[in-house]
Amino acid sequence: MSNEQRTLERIAQAARLREGPAGVAALLRQLYRQSPLATAKLARRLGWPVPVTAAVRRELEGAGLLARTPRGSELSAQGHDLARALGLHGREDPLCPRCGGRRILVDPDRWQGLLHKLRQVHQDNPTVDTTLDQAHGTPETALRRALAMYHEGALEGQALLILGDDDLVSVAVGLLSRELAGGRLLRRLTVLDVDRRFLEHIEAAGRELDLAIETIAHDLRQPLPEELRGQFHTAETDPPYTLPGLRLFLGRALEGLRPEGGRDLFVSYAPRDPAGQRDLLAACTDLGLAPFSVTPDFNRYAGAATLAGSGQFLHLRTTTATPSPAAGAYGGPLYTMDLQPGRRAYRCQGCETVWQVGPGGDFPTIEALKVQGCPRCGGHTFRPGRRNADS
Repeated sequence: MSNEQRTLERIAQAARLREGPAGVAALLRQLYRQSPLATAKLARRLGWPVPVTAAVRRELEGAGLLARTPRGSELSAQGHDLARALGLHGREDPLCPRCGGRRILVDPDRWQGLLHKLRQVHQDNPTVDTTLDQAHGTPETALRRALAMYHEGALEGQALLILGDDDLVSVAVGLLSRELAGGRLLRRLTVLDVDRRFLEHIEAAGRELDLAIETIAHDLRQPLPEELRGQFHTAETDPPYTLPGLRLFLGRALEGLRPEGGRDLFVSYAPRDPAGQRDLLAACTDLGLAPFSVTPDFNRYAGAATLAGSGQFLHLRTTTATPSPAAGAYGGPLYTMDLQPGRRAYRCQGCETVWQVGPGGDFPTIEALKVQGCPRCGGHTFRPGRRNADS
């Protein structure tokens, strides 16, 4: 093993990086091609959680391979030597500078009017409920998903089922339908969600903007209502970021889709390490779904700091191997907090007081803490932190 490989191995082990030495090399390559980069932007490019990226960055800094600047991290002279020893030469990044590798361009000039209406609706979004793995997707993300489905021929003349819609994809699709076809793009647009706040918000937007959106309050732990089974050509979902949640939402989507091959299913999901990505795709293929594309950094979310506000987008299609979905109820763990129920600490940016958030803590969710404000100083900005012994 060369000295360079030993360095990568040592950094990976110290940071407990699941991607191993290849992941450290990938981070160095990003900074070799463009420096400086803020940690969140670096995390999005790598598809890593921000804490993981920060841990590797700290180890590289400790080894003298990175330098910090006000604008982010950059390679030190020693880091450049290592990069060259690893065979890095090219500085150009062939990724499309307009779409950022997402394949779908939300052109602000072409869609200015539509985006303006969508942003107005998003301004009145209910607060997210993290117990349901909610995070506010940006208006551009909602439109990008709608355009991706339109590009794949999954909207025109089709019946679309959306399972969970705190990102307001239904409103984006409705506005796109009105823009392109006077509201006649789809045969049917139906949203199912357990959170009645978002359903009421979507209904209000539909009335104000004259959009034909059907909303149904439904907990996907239960089978789809009989009248919805096998009625849709296309499905879209942003499921809980757990494997049980993914499998359940995929199964319910299959209940709604027509039982034949070639039906489109679009899924948004958090970025995963190699083992997690394998499990994600295995959950899809186990249900007879064929992955046609996986686009990283397709979705952007407000407030999802741990994931750098980024998520991937999968285009799946049913096949003749897709089994008939089970119709039973589900009673197991579903959301992240079901599987990781521990409390988390958040420090007030104003007075440095740390509050425990989660089951048995000072506040049930970080959203509740932000809405009420710090009981000590009234501040509304918090960051992850540990409780001091004297707090």
